[in-house]
Amino acid sequence: MISGANRKIWLWLLLLCLLAGCTLGERQLSGDSMLDGWQESSLDVGGSTRWYRIYSPDPLADNLPMVILLHGGTGSMRSIFRPNAGGTKEWMTLAEKEGFILLVPNGTNPETGDTYGDDQNWNDHRRDSAAGQTTAEDVDFILALLEQITAQYPVDQERVYVTGASNGGLMTYRLLIEAPDHFTAGAAFIANLPEPALNLPVSGKPTPLMIVNGTEDPLMPWEGGSVGKDRGIVISGEETAAWWAVANRVNLDQKTSELLPDVDLEDNCRIQKDYYPAGPDGTPLLFYTAQGGGHAMPSGKHPLPDSFLLRWVIGPECRDAEGVTMAWEFFNQTAAAPH
Repeated sequence: MISGANRKIWLWLLLLCLLAGCTLGERQLSGDSMLDGWQESSLDVGGSTRWYRIYSPDPLADNLPMVILLHGGTGSMRSIFRPNAGGTKEWMTLAEKEGFILLVPNGTNPETGDTYGDDQNWNDHRRDSAAGQTTAEDVDFILALLEQITAQYPVDQERVYVTGASNGGLMTYRLLIEAPDHFTAGAAFIANLPEPALNLPVSGKPTPLMIVNGTEDPLMPWEGGSVGKDRGIVISGEETAAWWAVANRVNLDQKTSELLPDVDLEDNCRIQKDYYPAGPDGTPLLFYTAQGGGHAMPSGKHPLPDSFLLRWVIGPECRDAEGVTMAWEFFNQTAAAPH
């Protein structure tokens, strides 16, 4: 039998390989050719060279929306679109279809400080002592990148969105807390706020936010607690929703709830939608509970490999909705709402 502590170590090792598209041998950086419309570049931030990939439609129209997509922990700007990446791959398809700019920054390796590799993390709000945490100035990086891209491309600054899953979802929270003026809305997947959440500052400018969390997530526990073996402590999914309801100044009296259609009868998952409309001087919160869902973005178009090991690592996959579509629809709704 594998002990609970050892199981968590294996969870992270397996997740690294199975989701990042690597083998149990050498990790490859050179095998990622970019499709039409994509570019890879870098910029200097505080003496550090930081990397990113960007997709722009051709031809470029005026006033284009832009989505900033943040990879998960131990991932990268490359691995987020690899064959085993799951639902995040839909962002590529949607960017081409809808004609928006897709900006994918790269995090930093917490052990080596490498900013180009494939084993990267974001400096989210978890304690510095948590495994996988970096000291990189990631908020400064993303804001500097945003400034550069909006100067180079015809970006509609009223339609700039940020999204991510897991570590990328936590980084989405951090950006909306510390730099809300730069984003029209955000969407976080499989991410709970770090503990103690009471220490997190509440922004003076609430930002529309969508959250999707699973109740059977073995890595980002729905009930709160340790992320993996020692990757910090998070509060529960329900407490995360409650914190953002206060931060966004929602109208709790008008909260609505419904179950989405059970599209896939074999995934043992149902998605509950809880919508919190904006209160006075507030913004809405949309919270989805994937009842029976694990550590993966909901997706029917991009199922993860049907592997016992992968299911053991991340838990069940919910296939009743497409997470990327849910986020894009939410972004469009918030952009159309009166300010």
